[in-house]
Amino acid sequence: MTNPLELPLLAEYATYHRDKRNQLCHEIGIPLIVLAIVIALRLVHYGPVDLAMIAIVATCFYYASVAGAAAVNAIVGFIVLYAIATLLTWPFAVAFFVIGWILQFVGHYFEGKSPAFLTNLVHLLIGPLWISLLIGRR
Repeated sequence: MTNPLELPLLAEYATYHRDKRNQLCHEIGIPLIVLAIVIALRLVHYGPVDLAMIAIVATCFYYASVAGAAAVNAIVGFIVLYAIATLLTWPFAVAFFVIGWILQFVGHYFEGKSPAFLTNLVHLLIGPLWISLLIGRR
């Protein structure tokens, strides 16, 4: 089986994240950003279904199409973040979003390279998958 981190889109993303300090900033910052987005999307709902559920399901299908079974860590991560989001309110979303992005840019300062999403917006979606694969590899 191919290492999912070697798949073209993930390998391209990895070229922007070689510095260990940058990786650490992303390991903290990306989950904070995703959690912030999930908290915010939970505010939009129709009955028991909220926009976060729909976005997470769609993202998980995309991850499964990109990385196959290796996407399981990311899918579990989304479930955990959704559960945490049910306990938090929008001010936390604002704080987590700001802190997460600060960490992203601090990490890229260490890297000496611009964020990957500036060259390919799909990298905004690939970041959480890459982080879950990176952590899962350890």
